[in-house]
Amino acid sequence: MTGAALAQGLTPKAAAENRVNRYREVGAAFKTINDQAKSGTLIKMTARIAARTISAAARDQYQWFPAGSGPESGAKTKAKTAIWSDAAGFKKAQTAFAQQSDLMTKAVETGNISAVQTRAKLLGATCSACHRNFREE
Repeated sequence: MTGAALAQGLTPKAAAENRVNRYREVGAAFKTINDQAKSGTLIKMTARIAARTISAAARDQYQWFPAGSGPESGAKTKAKTAIWSDAAGFKKAQTAFAQQSDLMTKAVETGNISAVQTRAKLLGATCSACHRNFREE
């Protein structure tokens, strides 16, 4: 489901389940890019699709955390309560992810594997930073 679906009133549990699925899509897309970065060979078409998937999710993610969609929703989620108690810090982490995802998309479009390798490290760092503060491991 998209951010628009959330705006139409998903239950907190459905919102949490949607969020988990969307981040799984992000993880799969990032794996595609990261595998290519590690191999040193860019397959531009698949990397482009993956980068666009990540960027689209980065734009939508701000709507994926409505109040009540944490563990109290009954959904299987690793979202920490800090997401809501430190909303400004969480939004800052989300924005860093969105910015890095846009830069990744631009790097993929150049076809320059070195640029993609650099961006993969930086994008991965934004994911790790957010997970450290806002996701149960």
